[in-house]
Amino acid sequence: MKKVIPEPHPAQQSCAVCGKPIPKTPIKRMGNLHCSVYCAEQGRERMKNLDLEKIDFAALGPVVDRFMSTCQVCPLVRKCREVRSFCGAYFEELHDYISIRWCCHAIYALSAMLSDGSVPLDTVKTVIWKAEDIARQNATTGVSIAVLGMAEGEMMEDFSYTPFPDIQPAPPAEEHDHYLACIQCDKKFMDECFKLTEEAEKNLPKIDALLDYPYCGHMRYEMAGMLLSPLVTINKIKQLIEKARVIAQEKDYKGGHFRIHYIAIGRSIKNL
Repeated sequence: MKKVIPEPHPAQQSCAVCGKPIPKTPIKRMGNLHCSVYCAEQGRERMKNLDLEKIDFAALGPVVDRFMSTCQVCPLVRKCREVRSFCGAYFEELHDYISIRWCCHAIYALSAMLSDGSVPLDTVKTVIWKAEDIARQNATTGVSIAVLGMAEGEMMEDFSYTPFPDIQPAPPAEEHDHYLACIQCDKKFMDECFKLTEEAEKNLPKIDALLDYPYCGHMRYEMAGMLLSPLVTINKIKQLIEKARVIAQEKDYKGGHFRIHYIAIGRSIKNL
């Protein structure tokens, strides 16, 4: 039987733009819940008109600086920009399946998981439901990257490998620059995200000890976040890293790029 997740109760939700309670089915954009199309468009315009020269990333906190600095030493960054557009092909569609607040980076991650055609949409839906269950159990505002990581880590169980053709989707008509979304994130959700990221950071040495080939720094943080779940073992992470290595070779990537990482996770989750 198909699992049905109800819409969040209006009394538990506030509009991401105006802050008022949402009296009906929310409008979902960029991981946020809005009370109206008007507020959803206001949020979109704010993102579109951000002035990078006026943004003080340091003000977000030291953990953000450490997280973002991984890109500055990463040998995979050119490939990251090369595939960024089509990896977001399912970003808008996936909003149809969320029922609480989501970090838009996490939604983009799920879109990347779908980006070669080897991972079924139903698998991604089960990840969404699992992540939202974990968020509710921990009384967090929504699903951050760390919460998504815990869900993925708990669900991974099939580390066998089967090659697949790389069927890339067409890029979306409008690309969303989710990389700047933290600037527009509400403080409560952002503080929860940063706290979990700092907790996950303590596990980075365990992740680094498993790696002997280039791997996206952001994905290292996500694997460290997986270990925040008591149900995720270091052996699972080790097997994921090895599966990502083979998939990188399959696609002629030079390491554990974010796209490779999420495809490896998706292929390691059995479709129910």
